[in-house]
Amino acid sequence: MPLSQSERDHADDLFSSAKFGDTQQKKAALAAIEAWAGQIPERLAYLAELEAADRAVDTNLAALRSRYPRQVDNRTPRPTEPARTARLPGLWPGIALACCAMAMTTVWVINPVQSRQDMSSSIGQQSSLDLDDGSHVLLNTNTAIRFVNRLRSRELTLERGEALFSVNHSALRPFHVYAGTAEIRDVGTQFSVRLLDSGVSVAVLEGQVSVTSSSSAPPALLTAHEALRTNGTAVVPVTGSQAVSAMLDWTDRRLDFNATRISDVIEELQRYRAQPIVLADPRAGTFRVTGGFSIADPDQLLKTLPSVAPVTVTVKPDGTAVVASRR
Repeated sequence: MPLSQSERDHADDLFSSAKFGDTQQKKAALAAIEAWAGQIPERLAYLAELEAADRAVDTNLAALRSRYPRQVDNRTPRPTEPARTARLPGLWPGIALACCAMAMTTVWVINPVQSRQDMSSSIGQQSSLDLDDGSHVLLNTNTAIRFVNRLRSRELTLERGEALFSVNHSALRPFHVYAGTAEIRDVGTQFSVRLLDSGVSVAVLEGQVSVTSSSSAPPALLTAHEALRTNGTAVVPVTGSQAVSAMLDWTDRRLDFNATRISDVIEELQRYRAQPIVLADPRAGTFRVTGGFSIADPDQLLKTLPSVAPVTVTVKPDGTAVVASRR
């Protein structure tokens, strides 16, 4: 059923506080708006109308300025002009409304920063962080992020590595993850993002995310237990539950391989080891490995390789591990 005027007035007051209040008032107003809107379509629609009105005013700022031009009259008023002056007050409500609308739109569209957070993890380590918006992020090995908490949005940049996001969903403030040329937008979910040399990989545990591979590409929607990879321009779906699961095993500090070439195993394992891992001969890289391994101790996995493939592993004094085929 349609919203009552009191409901609209209440939403307007909260909306205004979220824009013009101090830091605490803004946080309280945003939380109150979320609680008020809930999942009620009429209330969500009205909030969307408020945002659309702000955008419309901003789009038409030039027209407003031309409609209410600022004029300076240096003439000395003459005694015969009171009737003309008497008509001016009728213009002030329109001028005041236009100025107020422009001010509101400017503050809302500028989208000021409320807080910033930076965090990184070292090679072989995982780190967790509670974000200022109530979301949580788990950083995998050698990962760095930068989070900007804004009035209207939340923006996180994955500078390197891989992270799992548990997002505190907000209909009013979308959560964006930027990784390379890709943009991942939360639609209420838990998901993992890895920055690759050629693009990104995204896997969803719960809910949905929208993934855009580049500014010119249409978004792709992922739901729970789905994944994809991008190459900077295109989106490539990851098929098979086992393949999707393997992309998320790192959250349990595991690596799972299914007939994976040792060359690829080494490439993955190198992410968790500071010292280099070297293939002594091309043949050694062609053997395949199947099984699950802990990433808590990369050297233990290396020691396991000779028992699952016809290779030898030698660790030099400087820590370099050399994988060679058995002669």
